[in-house]
Amino acid sequence: MDFFRFKWLLILEALFAGAYIALTRGLFIIYLSFLEYRVEEISLVLFVAAAVSLLISILLYKHLSFVVNKVKLKLTIFYVLERIVWLLMPFATNSLLVIGLFTIFTLLSSLIGIFLVFAIYGSLTETDVREVTAKRTALSGLSSVLGFGMGVFLLAFLPEETKFLAIFFLGSVIGLLSTFLILSLDLSNLEGSLHPQVVEKPEKIFSTSAYVVVLMASGSLVDIAWVPYVMNQLIGPDWLAASMSLAGTSASILASLLWRKSTFKTLGVALALNALTPILIMWIPWPELHVGINAFASFSFTGANFIGVFLFARYTKWFGAAKSSILLIILGNTAMLIATPLGMISMGNYFVVFLMVFAIRIASVGLAFLTIPEVAVVPEDVASTYSQILYTTSISGYRISVHFSKETILTTLKLLGFSIILVALYVIYRTLWVLVM
Repeated sequence: MDFFRFKWLLILEALFAGAYIALTRGLFIIYLSFLEYRVEEISLVLFVAAAVSLLISILLYKHLSFVVNKVKLKLTIFYVLERIVWLLMPFATNSLLVIGLFTIFTLLSSLIGIFLVFAIYGSLTETDVREVTAKRTALSGLSSVLGFGMGVFLLAFLPEETKFLAIFFLGSVIGLLSTFLILSLDLSNLEGSLHPQVVEKPEKIFSTSAYVVVLMASGSLVDIAWVPYVMNQLIGPDWLAASMSLAGTSASILASLLWRKSTFKTLGVALALNALTPILIMWIPWPELHVGINAFASFSFTGANFIGVFLFARYTKWFGAAKSSILLIILGNTAMLIATPLGMISMGNYFVVFLMVFAIRIASVGLAFLTIPEVAVVPEDVASTYSQILYTTSISGYRISVHFSKETILTTLKLLGFSIILVALYVIYRTLWVLVM
């Protein structure tokens, strides 16, 4: 395999994908806010999509053969279908259709993510993963800036009734162009890939997974609430909301280049800074300033997110590339399933939402600084001990929960069966009594 060509094909794919995502998924919550969806309604749409994707990802985790066979063919099919599905989104005339289309889109996106991460982790060293991830993020951010810039312009000047139709169509066409890069990838080395039968260092993988879930859950909850807050509470126009995304994406370009060679301790600083975001959102009432807040949030979140991405690249030797790729998608969908119910129960109270975000961000800081040795502010052996305790207690709690769940289900079934028998005997008795009388 020509690794130089392979890496640059993956990097260039992100260049096209960035503009595509900016003009489609990147404007989706703005689109729902334009349709006057409330936070709880947006949360419901995202919840259903994440639940279905999580279920399918778990099934794939149990059946790895689907991922390691015919890799390029499946990646290409899912890649094209995802872009075609989005073409239908502007024609969704009710909530049921919106939920259905977005669920299919999210499922296809999850499958694409699994195969792309598998290609990266399964073909490259940890150093190369850092390089490719950072450059993909930077180029994706660069094209996203162009995409969001185009989105801001079109939202501001196109007629209300046709602007999202035009924007989503343009985004899907751009996305389809990158299919040629996927067709050029050599993924033959991934066919029939083996994976470790026994997972080494499970406590480290568990701690990092917990961190990723908590961090992404806070990010998802911010994404759900921030745009409706700016548009509906602070009365900002839709083009200003798109400008927030534009500023955030611009900041992520610089962030990816800055953080890519940073130590894990330095990435921990980015995590700590990111925890300040919900405080800034809550206490600054001028919508124009939220453009700058989004830039700060994106810059720090990129560094915080790299902690999980880079650690999983390191853990691949213990866990296997296929499992790592699926697990990252599972963690992302799990985070969404945590965030969306919180959005639904908030009942449109933005102060409560951002207070929850702050609490979750503090939890992510605590997990990283106490249980992940590479990031921890305590000595590494102490962090390893905390990681082991977290893993052991969580597994014990899970087993106890499963045990009691099984016992509860069995008891319920027994009581149900006994009740059915009693009812049947009563019916028989009453029938015989009527016949005798």
